[in-house]
Amino acid sequence: MNEAVVSFTQRLLQTPSPSKNEAELAAMVVAEMKELGYDEAYVDEAGNAVGLIRGRQPGPGWLLLTHLDHVDVGDEANWPHPPFSGHVDKEGRLWGRGAVDIKGPLAATVYGAAAARAPGPPPRDVWVASVVEEELGGGGAAVLVPRLKPNVAAAVIAEPSSLRVIYGHRGVARVRLVFSGRPHHAALSRSADNPNYALARFLERLAVARRPTDRILGASSITPTVLHADTSSANRTPGRVTLILDWRTVGETPEEMKTILADLTRGLEASFEVPPMWEHGELENTPGVSTDPDHPLVRQMEAVRRRVLGPGLRPGLWAFATDGRYTHAAGIPTVGFGPGDPTLAHTEHEYIEVDQLLAGTRYYAALVQEEPAV
Repeated sequence: MNEAVVSFTQRLLQTPSPSKNEAELAAMVVAEMKELGYDEAYVDEAGNAVGLIRGRQPGPGWLLLTHLDHVDVGDEANWPHPPFSGHVDKEGRLWGRGAVDIKGPLAATVYGAAAARAPGPPPRDVWVASVVEEELGGGGAAVLVPRLKPNVAAAVIAEPSSLRVIYGHRGVARVRLVFSGRPHHAALSRSADNPNYALARFLERLAVARRPTDRILGASSITPTVLHADTSSANRTPGRVTLILDWRTVGETPEEMKTILADLTRGLEASFEVPPMWEHGELENTPGVSTDPDHPLVRQMEAVRRRVLGPGLRPGLWAFATDGRYTHAAGIPTVGFGPGDPTLAHTEHEYIEVDQLLAGTRYYAALVQEEPAV
């Protein structure tokens, strides 16, 4: 099986699947599921690749959830190996865009679930799904989760975690602020009319502002990212300066976010736009995942990890967001686990260690041979 897992991962990496262009990869995943003997394997109306291995007993079972899409490759000249090569180097590292995010974990779920049926059907149904548009906020999961919810007792989000059990992550919101002034010749230097000064005062306040906190998720973060001024002339001050904030939330509602921003912009010529919950696009707002570290599912997954893989990292949190927000919001107990170093995701040095890929495959196979502890 080991060679087959590596070969399948290489073929996945050699098939580009940027967001909104996942159809070829979805067909490849479904074909592999059928070859492996899944009881059902199909592409749904959203373009998600979905497979089912039926269990011995009726009732809700496992969902192993990954995605199909990846981010752009960046500057190909900066890659040690071509981003769609699927190259395995002498150190046993499998290179390519999506190696850890998400094609390594995807391959591990597909083969892990198939391996689980070798001694006979698992106790409960096992759903294996790879969805579209995760990198754009979760369009595929928004369609899939409501459909599968009655059949799912526990969701495992298969994103890279260095083989660590993950019990949550913060939500993500993108917020727009506009600072207004009165354009004038830069030689006049009217600071009261220049919105850059209001922006500077806002950033000073933001740097020392207290952040909301959560018992499980810790503190939120509010990070300035994209900045735009409505002038391209170096000798003309802008009339408007627009700032985008990346806000990693720990349960703040849109109204609470507006209250925080109102305080931070007090006395400044500034307006802000906070998107409603579940908004996608340039501005977005989706919640996080917060499963109690003592939840039976977390304990079960950690016990399986220790039994199958031995000593390792203690359960923790992801820094990034996942489609687990959809399963968690639907009331499905949600925990994460996956092979691959998450710090390599979205970089130009993305690879997955073959040993981790195979370890993740063994883990998923062992996990779904148990009934979900929920």
